[in-house]
Amino acid sequence: MRRGAVIVSCTTLLAGPLAAQAPAVRIAGRVQAHFSTSSGDSSASYNPNNVVGSAFEIRRLRIQADVRLGEHINMVIQPSFEMSALRMRDAYLRVLLARNATSSFGLTMGQEKKPFNRYTLTSSNNLPSIERGLRLRGLSSPVIAQNNLLEDNGYIEHDLGASADASFSGGRFTVKAGVYNGSGESAVDVNGAKTFGARATATVLQDREQRPVLRVGAAFLSRDRGITTNPTATSFAPDSSRRTSAVGVDVEWGDFRPGFHLIGDFATGKALLRGTHCLDGTTAISCRFDTGRNFGALRPGTPDSALATFNTLQVVAAWRFQPEDAEGTRLIRIIEPSLRLDYTDPNTSAGSNHAVLITPALNLYFSPGTVMRAALDLYSYHDASGTRANARALRVSWQANF
Repeated sequence: MRRGAVIVSCTTLLAGPLAAQAPAVRIAGRVQAHFSTSSGDSSASYNPNNVVGSAFEIRRLRIQADVRLGEHINMVIQPSFEMSALRMRDAYLRVLLARNATSSFGLTMGQEKKPFNRYTLTSSNNLPSIERGLRLRGLSSPVIAQNNLLEDNGYIEHDLGASADASFSGGRFTVKAGVYNGSGESAVDVNGAKTFGARATATVLQDREQRPVLRVGAAFLSRDRGITTNPTATSFAPDSSRRTSAVGVDVEWGDFRPGFHLIGDFATGKALLRGTHCLDGTTAISCRFDTGRNFGALRPGTPDSALATFNTLQVVAAWRFQPEDAEGTRLIRIIEPSLRLDYTDPNTSAGSNHAVLITPALNLYFSPGTVMRAALDLYSYHDASGTRANARALRVSWQANF
């Protein structure tokens, strides 16, 4: 009896701490069905007679698990299943090392987005333009738009690494700095060098309810580029790399709530454009080598002149109307027209190569997490011969988040 009482007492004493460490799991997800059409001028870059003009697809299908382990540890896992292609997006563990009423400090390790470009860091649940960049079937030349150019040079999107973050003044000021493989999503590093990134944000204005009204940010990213062992090899030299860097500033007015909302991003830096060729003796070869999602590695001997200076500005503005609905019977709860303007000059030293992307869109919310969007991408660019050309894409998406 005494022995049994001791066991019961010990079990009771341990039950509290063990229960406190039990994980709290929240499951969320999203699905976006997508219909799109494309058309454009007949040119060397876009052949309207050699492309499927319209198509349905599952553009986004993601399940996310947010796991809280005690008071200081959070884990996020987000696989992606678009069109039967399984990918791992977010997969990281964050430890909150210190926190008080106004500030906090944490460490993260795993796969997450590099801290660059406000619109890239905005959840795809909320994108007024449907896409962050431009997806255009049938265009053989590279897309010259902000998101496409930055991702193509490894400055944005997911990478494996570790980061430290700190917030002050109740979250009004944040700083994040990280070190990453530089090889892209779910990819092992190809050399001993690493990519470094840092971002700082500040909430300049708040409303009476202490919600953000005006936010600004600045970011810097230095990306290491692997170099192949020889001009035609598919393997990398482990101890060699070249570095390119980019600087970004951004602004956000309003938020995803009724009223005016604007997100603006400007970025400048060095890019290795697709189609850039170098000489191997007397033979012209591509200066780039791309494998998997490791975009923009270099061939040995690539000269500095092959790296172009780019400037890009993107502004996305929206106005969210939310009519009164005291009885909760309205079919359409929110109406949100939006407009995206993107000007990108991929090489400031060369003429007649900039591109302009204009995207008017209309978003209809049937609930906070169910939305139908229709957007028209109007893309004006220069083809390989320097001739001005145009292409268009009409998109309709039906999205539900839970």
